[in-house]
Amino acid sequence: MKKTNSTEKQLANLEEGLSKTEQFIEDNSKILFSIIGGLILVFIAYYGYNNLYKGPLNKKAQKHLFIAEQYFEKDSFQTALEGNNKFDGLISISEQYSNTQSGQLAKYYAGISYLNIGEYENAIKILDEYKSDDLLLLSIAQIAIGDAFAQINQTSEAIDYYQKAIQIETNLLTTPITLMKCLNYMS
Repeated sequence: MKKTNSTEKQLANLEEGLSKTEQFIEDNSKILFSIIGGLILVFIAYYGYNNLYKGPLNKKAQKHLFIAEQYFEKDSFQTALEGNNKFDGLISISEQYSNTQSGQLAKYYAGISYLNIGEYENAIKILDEYKSDDLLLLSIAQIAIGDAFAQINQTSEAIDYYQKAIQIETNLLTTPITLMKCLNYMS
């Protein structure tokens, strides 16, 4: 008899809880549906932007970047930067596609190109705008900014960027060289 009483109490409590929930949903149905609809719209907008706009735009940028990379690899930095009548240069690609991964990679290549042709202020400017999830490349970009500052005799700024590079990514490839550069400019 106690078991059935206990079970009946649990069922009554459960039924009461469901009644309260149903009442809450009825009282706030417009608000709840508005919130759910808003979340669905945000998801659709995010998905659409990334997959229907940004994805194809990045692929287009990759195609343009491919030829400029070949000139970069051949140390034809000026041609890689400016392009010619056959392809867009790194500057154009980085401006047109700045919100894509390939556009950001074009900024990296453009900054390194400027550094190699001695346009240090341009190298600093464009590399400072470079963003990436690739910590190694981001670290190398900071080292390149440091090198550009060193070339224009702003050693304290150079050291600051070398230290930033080490903080971003510590590894066996770049960290020892960067530490040597810091020590070189500190003495």
